[in-house]
Amino acid sequence: MNAGAVVDGSSGVDSGYQAHRTAFAVFAEQLRKGDHRAALAAAHAVHERVLAAGHVDLRGVALNCVGLAQFELGEFAAAVESHQRAKDLSWRSDVRGFAALRANLARIAAGESVAYPQVWEADSAPGQLAALARSGHPHLAPAAGVELGRLLRGERHFLAAIRAYQAVVDSGHPWFRPRAAAPLARLLREAGDDEGASRVLDHVGPEADVPDLADLALAPLDEPEAPPFWLAPVRPGLDHYRAGDLAAARAELRAIAAGDWRHAAHQAGIVLAGIELRHGDRSAARQLLGDLAETADFTHGPRAAVALAILDAAEAAPPDLTTTVGPVGALARYLTRDLDVLADLEALAQGRHPLAGVFAALLGDLLDDGRPGSGAAHWEVRAVQSEDRLAAGYTAYLTAINLTMWDNTERVVDALAEACESAPAVLPWAAVRLGEAGLTNGYGSGDSQSFFTGVLETGHRALVPRAAAGLFNSSPADSWSAEERYELAEELLTGDLPAEAVPPLAWLAAEKLITYEDDLDGGREALERIPASDPEFGAPALAVRLLLDEDVDGMRSVFGRLARWDDRSLDIASECCMSVLWKLPDESAVTRRALLVLADFGDQSTPLAYKVSERLIKVCQIQHDLDGELVAREASNLRRGGPPGGGVLAAARRFYLAGDLDQAIELYQRVTQEFPEARSRAAVDLGVLFRHQGRHEEARELMAAGVHPEHCFKLGTDLEGAGRIDEAILAWGLIADTDDITWAVRANCYLGKAHAGRGETDAAIAAYQRAGATQDSFSCGMAWYELGCLYQDQGNLALAKEAQQRGADVGARLGEDGETVVGVCRLRLAQLATLSGDTEEARRRYLDMVDNAERGTAAMGAMMLGGDAKDRRDVAEARRWYQWVIDSGDLFQRELALAHLGELYYWVGDRDQSREFYQRTLDATRSNPDLVAEAAYRLGEMAGQDGDTAQAVRYLERARDTEDATFGPQAGQLLGRLTG
Repeated sequence: MNAGAVVDGSSGVDSGYQAHRTAFAVFAEQLRKGDHRAALAAAHAVHERVLAAGHVDLRGVALNCVGLAQFELGEFAAAVESHQRAKDLSWRSDVRGFAALRANLARIAAGESVAYPQVWEADSAPGQLAALARSGHPHLAPAAGVELGRLLRGERHFLAAIRAYQAVVDSGHPWFRPRAAAPLARLLREAGDDEGASRVLDHVGPEADVPDLADLALAPLDEPEAPPFWLAPVRPGLDHYRAGDLAAARAELRAIAAGDWRHAAHQAGIVLAGIELRHGDRSAARQLLGDLAETADFTHGPRAAVALAILDAAEAAPPDLTTTVGPVGALARYLTRDLDVLADLEALAQGRHPLAGVFAALLGDLLDDGRPGSGAAHWEVRAVQSEDRLAAGYTAYLTAINLTMWDNTERVVDALAEACESAPAVLPWAAVRLGEAGLTNGYGSGDSQSFFTGVLETGHRALVPRAAAGLFNSSPADSWSAEERYELAEELLTGDLPAEAVPPLAWLAAEKLITYEDDLDGGREALERIPASDPEFGAPALAVRLLLDEDVDGMRSVFGRLARWDDRSLDIASECCMSVLWKLPDESAVTRRALLVLADFGDQSTPLAYKVSERLIKVCQIQHDLDGELVAREASNLRRGGPPGGGVLAAARRFYLAGDLDQAIELYQRVTQEFPEARSRAAVDLGVLFRHQGRHEEARELMAAGVHPEHCFKLGTDLEGAGRIDEAILAWGLIADTDDITWAVRANCYLGKAHAGRGETDAAIAAYQRAGATQDSFSCGMAWYELGCLYQDQGNLALAKEAQQRGADVGARLGEDGETVVGVCRLRLAQLATLSGDTEEARRRYLDMVDNAERGTAAMGAMMLGGDAKDRRDVAEARRWYQWVIDSGDLFQRELALAHLGELYYWVGDRDQSREFYQRTLDATRSNPDLVAEAAYRLGEMAGQDGDTAQAVRYLERARDTEDATFGPQAGQLLGRLTG
């Protein structure tokens, strides 16, 4: 195409623009010659010319020309500014869309990042480019799609690139389909879909007469005063119709409707439907509209669906005697966008016809060409206020797809939500767009699931593939939503689905069967429905099936290909294979070899890699594969940023804790000899081991270089957990006096507990005192608490009180970080007052806890006050404090309070209240089997006394099954007597 084609393509509307056309042609000529400086000068000149002439509509075109030349000169920031000015000035969607396309490409060329497409912000350059590709603009959406595919492929997001290119190819756009077909075919071949690649190339002819950038920038000059609504292929047929030649119009439009360019084909179909509705057979019009309403065209599909709804309602409604305008005739002329129908639509919108609100919506749509002062807004508001759901919903939908609004994400989302809520006729298209907005722009993928579910439940066949993909990509908001998603996928798979919808739904079904139902055979059957050629799910499905067949070599081959492909496919394949591996026995060679495949080629994101490495380490241990364990541990260690040798060190620690000291020593020595960065840590472990064995000289030599406090502390806790208390004390003792206060205070606390547990009171006291002498910290406060408890156990209440008070003081100085310390110390101080015989002091302290402490401590105080009243059988006082606990929100103490009230009322013989609180105990308690046992036993006992044997048996069986030492046997005995 050339500049002359742009001029000659005019419909005759000139309005004095001819001289400006010539000036624009000069710009185009210079740009094509590669004289970008001259092109920039020509663009500036034509901009000054149209500005002086007052042709505001042409300023945007001229500024886009300026931006093009600036881009070619490498003046990217200036290009962004020029295109942004064009976008802000123009009312035309084609000028605004081209400006947005080029401005964002200039931003990217200037250095704006395109990395991490999964988190592109809506207002970022690549995010705006993606939004334009989704906008539905007949020319600029595919233009943006080609650029988007290029960016995504460069970022190795191959699946997203395929989707971007595929949308362009599917559009059939004669200019951009050839540009998208070649890279799409290459990507499909990389994905293993040779047949799909050949099909793409077979259906796409060579690039011929494709416009260049200058042509695209100057395209609005075709009809500078007309809205850019009618596409060039449709205009000849429309001209024939307006000239009265129905036969020629029908022939021309039918030829376009049968063509590959979907947007033009569907636009021609809408016009044909209007012609048939006005001049021909209504049944033919209905057939045309019905076919269009079954398409995935987000402009003409909803328009056809609304037209059918209007036809149905008009045929069922009584005639409006206040006007001679026929609603069907007005609808027909709306479909051909005949501006002479404006008066008729206005009459219908202002009349008493039941569809007045809908005709107000049609009138607003017909007027809304984006031109200021068109009057569209008045009729759109009237449609919304008409209380007609179809009118309000269709108006909202038209707002959402308005080609001048595509970049206003928030407004588009709000309009789509209103359309979904109000107009079932447009729901399938609105829900898909709304769901995809949620996935793309961060509006909540959990909410997106409900929109995609709504589309799938309508059964709109053309939209089912997009909705199925959206359902897969949605993140369920909760477990119920997750289950609903799986169930819907399984249900849909039993029906007749478009082939493109099967893979995501089959994957969801397989995921449920394998991961949650342990049905490996069922999962295999679901995966077998996914073609191996599917770019996203084909290879993952094959990998999982090969694993289920125990073909690990085949699985490795597929994962080798996936590792070079898109991260998304690698991720789902890795997760599903891991789900299978959880079901396979640890002793199986297949399990170990498959885990090695995932470790080598699987998704390396932290959560999954951690699961793989931990399982592989465990399997190697069970299979006595020390070399495999060491490799797996070392890989995991390095992935987490540990020093070389850290994995071998971890294996040595395992053998040490298990008591295999010879193997532990061998591995520790290997670390000290081969891995300098891990040597000091291995030396500490080995030094402690040697000291315990009496090899003190060797131990001293190993630890001469010093010890790492945190490592030493963790060694002590590991040894303690393994029951090796002597060695734990040795480890903690190494850092009891270290300058690193954080670990010194913790080590002394643990030393105190260890010595106390062994009856070494003096050593325990010394350790706690060392910890308490450090600066204020949580551990310091707890050291005083533990020391106080130790003194209390010895019967030295005075020293116990002093220690607890010092702990409470430390906690108070720590503020929120010390609330737990304050709580436990205050509770002990109150208990010490009771032990000292000062009940008033104890009560005062409990009351102070209730009034002045944080919730958990206050609840403990209230529990003690309730317990005191309970012991005295003071029901009212006990009820007061236990109720305070119940209302406090402290869930743990609440369970205890309910059980205590049940027991108190049982003691005093109030069976109704006892039943109530014991039943509430059962309803509230999840983690205290002893409370469950008591409550169930008492309820069963009372039910048996009342003669309700069936109820008694149910409660008593529950009590027995807790295996509680006190009430379990009693429940068993009573069951025996009742069922004798």
